[in-house]
Amino acid sequence: MNITWYGHRCVRIESKEGSVLIDPFDPKKIGLRGPNVGDDLVLLSEADPGSAVLERINESSFVVRGPGEYERKGIAVRGIQAWQDTQKGRELGLCTIYSIVAEDVSMCHLGAVGQATLTNEQLEAVGDPDILIIPVGTQSAFDAKAAAALVTEIEPKIVIPVQFSLPNASYEAGTLEKFVKEIGLPAEKMDKLRIVKKQLPVDRTQLVVLEA
Repeated sequence: MNITWYGHRCVRIESKEGSVLIDPFDPKKIGLRGPNVGDDLVLLSEADPGSAVLERINESSFVVRGPGEYERKGIAVRGIQAWQDTQKGRELGLCTIYSIVAEDVSMCHLGAVGQATLTNEQLEAVGDPDILIIPVGTQSAFDAKAAAALVTEIEPKIVIPVQFSLPNASYEAGTLEKFVKEIGLPAEKMDKLRIVKKQLPVDRTQLVVLEA
């Protein structure tokens, strides 16, 4: 399995069963090129991602835009309702956390979450994923301290931070360094994560920083 980050919250998971793209974006809005969108599954965490995003998605892709249980080509997806703000969605609206299982590896992408932390019900639904993909840059995302605390609570085997500031990006976000300092783990940088179930760390959390 390969996991690639394209900037902002956009991540692609390539497994033996098929490919999953999470949160593709509008390049004009984000300031980054982004990937072509022709994956088997496309998961959108924002309730209203905008017409520019929807128009980029290939008609052959199976698109998921909210809570529920889904399956495509043997890839299992569960959408969990969350909020983009601390006011239960009254300010910025609803969003969806996604749990994904492919090649017997469980993953969670926290998407556009802007809550101060997750509720007990959301934590129970998220469970104990092998890999946690978490926004850390405060813009509709946790700040570094809250993100680090949540990683400690969930205890994934691998954590991948996203939605932090990048030199060429036009979105505002906090720095990766703040999160790395808070979490207190050595950052292992790589262009993409190549992983299989038997290679997952045991009794520790590995911090993987992907290059966009």
